[in-house]
Amino acid sequence: MEVGANVWCRDTESDEAWILAEVSEKTPDELKLFDLNDTTNVFSRPRVKVEGDNEEEGIITVKYEGVELANARLSDEEKAEGKDDDLITLPHLHEPALLHAVAERFFSDKIYTWTGPVLIAVNPFIRLPLYTNVSYVFALFFYSYTNSIADHFA
Repeated sequence: MEVGANVWCRDTESDEAWILAEVSEKTPDELKLFDLNDTTNVFSRPRVKVEGDNEEEGIITVKYEGVELANARLSDEEKAEGKDDDLITLPHLHEPALLHAVAERFFSDKIYTWTGPVLIAVNPFIRLPLYTNVSYVFALFFYSYTNSIADHFA
């Protein structure tokens, strides 16, 4: 994580679970960051060592506490092409990336999102014109059936 990189930071002090921030300074012991939505909110995260699953190999990963790399924002053209339809194509797929992508799609009235073979559906709490086209409903069912359920019976 270099200076200028966009990252997600776990937020324990507000209603938001994650804050989109930019790295302003990197030292051997911590990252200094500022909130992209409120540039007066400057904070830091300490560097921590996390031991790997295999203790015999002694694998140690160095991370910053509660910090994950953010994905580059998709342009409107890329979204129109459907590049945000399947989250498995994201370079960084972790909790904040998934929550952010699903929220962005939700606010665009796109309540269905794929993550590989898994379909995420979010209740919009309003009536959407998705099901007025019967061929769309059939296509969605057929795709879901052939790509996930059918694999269990093969």
